[in-house]
Amino acid sequence: MSDHSAIEWTNASWNPVTGCTKLSAGCDNCYAERFAERFRGVPEHPFEPGFDLTLRPERLDQPSRWRRSRLIFVNSMSDLFHKNIPTAFIGQVFDAMEEADWHTYQVLTKRSSLMRNFVNKRYRGKPGPAHIWLGVSIEDKTALSRLRHLKQTDASVRFVSFEPLLGSIGEVDLAGIHWVIGGGESGPGARPVEEGWLREIRDQCQVQGVAFFFKQWGGRTPKANGNTLDGRQWLEYPTSTGKDDRWWYENKKRAAGAPSEDGTMEVGPWAREKLTCLKKYLEAYTKILRKQSWCKNYFYIDAFAGTGSLKVREQTEGDQQPSLLDVTAEARDDPGERGYIAGSPRVALDIKNPFTDYVFVEKDDARMRHLVALKDRHESPTTRVHIRNDDCNDYLRNLVGTDGRRWRQRRGVVFLDPFGMQVPWETIAAIGETKAIEVFINFPVGMAIQRLLPRSGEFTKQQRQKLDTYFGTDEWFDLLYQSRGDLLGESLVKEPRSGDKLVKWYRGRLRDAFGYASAAREVQSQTRHPLYYLIFAGPNKTGAGIADKVLRQGARVVR
Repeated sequence: MSDHSAIEWTNASWNPVTGCTKLSAGCDNCYAERFAERFRGVPEHPFEPGFDLTLRPERLDQPSRWRRSRLIFVNSMSDLFHKNIPTAFIGQVFDAMEEADWHTYQVLTKRSSLMRNFVNKRYRGKPGPAHIWLGVSIEDKTALSRLRHLKQTDASVRFVSFEPLLGSIGEVDLAGIHWVIGGGESGPGARPVEEGWLREIRDQCQVQGVAFFFKQWGGRTPKANGNTLDGRQWLEYPTSTGKDDRWWYENKKRAAGAPSEDGTMEVGPWAREKLTCLKKYLEAYTKILRKQSWCKNYFYIDAFAGTGSLKVREQTEGDQQPSLLDVTAEARDDPGERGYIAGSPRVALDIKNPFTDYVFVEKDDARMRHLVALKDRHESPTTRVHIRNDDCNDYLRNLVGTDGRRWRQRRGVVFLDPFGMQVPWETIAAIGETKAIEVFINFPVGMAIQRLLPRSGEFTKQQRQKLDTYFGTDEWFDLLYQSRGDLLGESLVKEPRSGDKLVKWYRGRLRDAFGYASAAREVQSQTRHPLYYLIFAGPNKTGAGIADKVLRQGARVVR
């Protein structure tokens, strides 16, 4: 069972069966098969048998162990009414759904006559339970017999998924249907969908009083072309069944682009500036690397990944930062959910030429669930997504501490965006030694470091140790504090413009460790006080030049 499904119209998935066989044109580019076959033969992996039909009786009790009500897609990796699944086992799946009746289940099939026969025999002419929705998948006119079979099925809630929509459906009678989903195909070789086909379905739903949910236009990735039709999103659900409808509210938010579970991250409006700079550099980086035949893998590591979406705190009128200028226009709010923007994982995943590998490192379990959803949505045969529930320093030092020969045909970018001083110099220096990895670093002068630098120069042992570990040396002290004498004797005085001095010194250390370092871009608060500096460091002169140009645009920099 997946706690957080990437499918927009559901909350979770439950797979008591995995694997299937192709039945019609809608199956040609099956995402489930593509995913499962990647792991065929991997010992002890859930998909060691690939996409071969496999019963999973050990999963039958999973819904009863999930106490908070959820909207659950049943068999997202199979078809419950496949002809080779024993009727007795299908009965056990229905037993489990009836027992854990605080959930709402969505059962979707292309084997519509087999579903009709099983359900009608089980409920003997009475409508099935209201919390078990039964649906069919229809890709074009040739599959409309499934709609007829669905209408003949004894169900309380019936739904149709016109996805992937491969042609015009024409006029259809939706009497007895409670919900319709429409959408285009996504993934490698995705077949295009025409606007007219979707409008035809949407308009008939409106006339006949059926809830309509437009999932996606599709493309290389599910989110490649958004989910707006005629200038708006269509995120309708069937009428409430009288149960806890929290899933409806949360799912509507998520379909619009906002996070749906605990773990939402709130940021200041300046986050747009940082993410715009990151996106510009990553676009340039992958455009160059994809043309280098010697480079077998190029990866992006987000060491403090967070979630796919960020909630932006409201900004007081008149407090717009002059440093933003026009660059923030590229980091727009997510459509449909005012006040949310794409977080760094989504920014990196959505670039034009993706990396071959993405690694998202995150310690928070709630945020991990969002990352799993992103992985499901973006992973493909050419783009691998890895999620690590780990401390970033442990992960990075383990990564770079291996045989140096592995870096001859590999390159990467690491984004270090901590909330404070969580990345000590030891980690930075280890990355620099690879001579293959570039870093974008949030140097938190105003947000963290200055708070540990008293004017008096009087430190506790713990404070000095923390700063020494972060900088990898005690040289910072003599840089920032000078001894001055007067009639009362000697005293320590903090140097004026200590922030700039510290940034220049740290940038110099990065240059020594990596070879090249960009100017440091100052990111300001709403009151125009420095919060942190974005600095690039890497072993390549060309990369440093591009980063320097990106970071200089529309902001104060320190060299």
